[in-house]
Amino acid sequence: MEIIRKYAQTIVDKTIKILGYNINIMDSQGIIVGSGDKKRINTFHQGAAEVIRIGRPLEITFDNARNLEGVKPGVNLPIYLNNKIVGVVGITGEPDEVRAFGELLKVSVETMLQEAFLSEQLRMQQNAKDLYLYDLILGNFEDEDLFEARGEALGFDMKLPRIAVVIAVEELNAGNKIASELLLQKKRDYILSCIKGAFADSQNMIGYVGSNSIVVFCVIGKIEIFEIKKQIFGYIERLENLFQKDRIRFKVGIGKFYKGLKGLKKSYSEALQVLALRERMSCQSNVTFAADVSLEIFLNSISGEILDNFIANILPHSKILDILRKPRFFEVLKVFLENDLNISVTAKILKVSRNTVVNRLERIKEITGLDVRNFNDAIKLKLLLLICELKIK
Repeated sequence: MEIIRKYAQTIVDKTIKILGYNINIMDSQGIIVGSGDKKRINTFHQGAAEVIRIGRPLEITFDNARNLEGVKPGVNLPIYLNNKIVGVVGITGEPDEVRAFGELLKVSVETMLQEAFLSEQLRMQQNAKDLYLYDLILGNFEDEDLFEARGEALGFDMKLPRIAVVIAVEELNAGNKIASELLLQKKRDYILSCIKGAFADSQNMIGYVGSNSIVVFCVIGKIEIFEIKKQIFGYIERLENLFQKDRIRFKVGIGKFYKGLKGLKKSYSEALQVLALRERMSCQSNVTFAADVSLEIFLNSISGEILDNFIANILPHSKILDILRKPRFFEVLKVFLENDLNISVTAKILKVSRNTVVNRLERIKEITGLDVRNFNDAIKLKLLLLICELKIK
């Protein structure tokens, strides 16, 4: 069995330090696959083959060993995994000396193999789920019924409503570039386990979709946006608590809800767009919903030529846009629009006087010919502001 060959030497190295005797582990064909004597690896052990044949322990004395191929005196016991003999473990020495350690050795090896086997099964299951997630986000589901059946085989009810939550972990691959791949994998596994712990629902589909990004196709109880936000913020709060001790920083993009498999793919695409937009926007929170940046997503999809025409039709010359980009004008306009055109709140947030806010708004009116307190002009200025913020122009 492959599990024996994969973990045999590791088990030998751990156990031999405790017992002080040489140990051999043989596979189901009687071939030594782990040993304290490295020269014996990949050689045939006739005593192990006999143990596998008769299904019970075999003791070999110095006299017996002379007549058997690849054998030294000692005690050899069958290794069971899931009620099946998968190999043999042997301890070298005169049987009267090592017999007392036999059963202890057998139990130890079987326990370690069982743990390794379960870990391998869990990894294989996660790999199958990761592959399913990749096919989902790539749209590899021409036969939707068959694809849903495949999901059900992995334990997912594909009829449940879900949205895409993409979590980008910062600096996951930072640090020493020659650091052990094993350490990096342990860190990735730890982060994944934290996310699974925070999004603790067996129907949430979770897996890596890049070197530092994890997608959660999160089951939602209700499809109204305020209910979705309430649920997601609850998950994020738990994740922040889990990440806090290790100071792991992350950003989250959340897509909207759409029906069906194609809807999940679309929700995932939106979540990625949100994360990309965050890099070009000043966001205070580390969590952004696509529903809150629909206008930004729309503008981002428009060609530069069309946006140039839009700007040219509103502003008399392009230099005005450069003036709007200046912090004192950009910030007052942004905060004013985000706070329901409230001068007092804007002044408080910017830590300036009301007169300063009024003067800057008047200056913007003089420069652009647009009065932000007029509804139609406010819409135009909002669009211009977003174009500046997204750095499209």
